[in-house]
Amino acid sequence: MNETKWLTGVDGEAMLEFASERLSPRQWVLLSSAAVRRLWELLPAGVLRDAIDFVERAEHPLPAATRTEWVTKIDAATPKAVTAVELAQREIVRSCDPDAADLDAPVLSRPNQVAPAFPLFQAASRNARNTIEWIANALTEAVQAVRVLFLEPNEEMFALARQRTDEAYETRTNANRAANNALRMKMKGDDIADQAAGAKNKRLFESIAVEEVRKMEEGNRQQGGDFDLDEKRDRSARKQLAQHLREIVGNPFTPPRFEAAWRTSTVVQLAQGIFDDRAFDRLPILADALLDADCDEEAVLRHCRGTELHAAKEPVPHVRGCWVIETILQRYEPLAPEKPAGKKPKPRRRTRLEDLDLGFPLDLGDDRLA
Repeated sequence: MNETKWLTGVDGEAMLEFASERLSPRQWVLLSSAAVRRLWELLPAGVLRDAIDFVERAEHPLPAATRTEWVTKIDAATPKAVTAVELAQREIVRSCDPDAADLDAPVLSRPNQVAPAFPLFQAASRNARNTIEWIANALTEAVQAVRVLFLEPNEEMFALARQRTDEAYETRTNANRAANNALRMKMKGDDIADQAAGAKNKRLFESIAVEEVRKMEEGNRQQGGDFDLDEKRDRSARKQLAQHLREIVGNPFTPPRFEAAWRTSTVVQLAQGIFDDRAFDRLPILADALLDADCDEEAVLRHCRGTELHAAKEPVPHVRGCWVIETILQRYEPLAPEKPAGKKPKPRRRTRLEDLDLGFPLDLGDDRLA
């Protein structure tokens, strides 16, 4: 790893390998919460979102009692949250009649020979039922990701946060795909039913309906096993990790200069407001305030304006822990000098949840909460 690769590279795993032994507990928490925030839209307002906000705001590692208290609150809020997302997803696919595909009372198991669009309606109902179940599973997995934020802040916590987040994100993707399929099949079924209403050869339209179902389901299977898609996701994850490391760590090769005189009341007030509200669109205003305070450190000003080298092609997403904000608020922790080269450490691996003593129960069961 060198300075150019750090500032412009997209291989976050290599960057993490370089910095991992020198990251502070707070930086591990901020990296972990940035990962879990991918699930923000899945989490209902309330305790689950508040938990992420709480760990991001904590300036020091949380005491064990506080962490246990938050885990208890999260567990208590989960059943209601699962029910809420189930109801919301059910409303989305209500027109597809998800209850018609009920396993105990399969209403649609008796095909109506005068309904050529029946195969599409049956598949729509099945997908509607699946999306309700899967979105609940996704939230249950997301809850596990949030709970991980209350482990001891270190590399293992970060690995688990990423793992749980990836699992929940994939399950949510599958749930959304099922909902989309259900609505498409219902719409196509309505079209075929209208066309077949006055037709003599209704079996022709039934064949068309069967073929439509086959094509949609085949497309889903291909998408699920798409190697290129997996590679694309992996590259995207590495790139996002690189962005988060640059955002939180800054430049470990050339730490930026920041003079106390630049920390005016206006600058501090703006920085605190940006942190509190996650209002990163105000960073250019902060750059102007720093200029008014005679700040001439190019790295600081460029970061605020989004004109760094790695931001040349696309805007860089900011997260809580932005090194400029942390510097202004006197919380920034630059990486310690790199240790002299010695024996090569063993390769890192993402830790399995089962291998850890977490200090509190972690539900790994297959049954979702209801």
